[in-house]
Amino acid sequence: MSERDGLGAAARGLRQYLLAVAAKLDAPAWFCEVDVPAGAYVALERRLARFPHHETALLWDERDGWAAAVESATGDEVIVLAYLGEDVLPAPEAVVDFVAGLYGEKYPGRPDPPDFRRPGTADGFDDRLAAYAGDPVGRA
Repeated sequence: MSERDGLGAAARGLRQYLLAVAAKLDAPAWFCEVDVPAGAYVALERRLARFPHHETALLWDERDGWAAAVESATGDEVIVLAYLGEDVLPAPEAVVDFVAGLYGEKYPGRPDPPDFRRPGTADGFDDRLAAYAGDPVGRA
């Protein structure tokens, strides 16, 4: 397994990307893991009408991109409801549209993981992340 420098451009870019998404969603909290495989959790304020007793969140990982999920009744697990499925690093606006669809009448995304890439491969992914490193917060 390869490693990603936690202070390098790709790690900084991932944090900036997630910060941009969280800012556009007005998300109360988020967490990310920058090492390979990278992943993130973004808490959403509102619960879904379909699951009123479960916290709602977005998950992101460098293999499948964004997914909508709810926490289990115990809060020990998250259950994926749908994957955005457009790209592993879609524009923050696409993530906002995906979330809006979750709260609307349509059911956005796809049920199966898209499997965009294999973490640790030299496919330009870290370069894409690094491109976000120079963007001001909320403008990625």
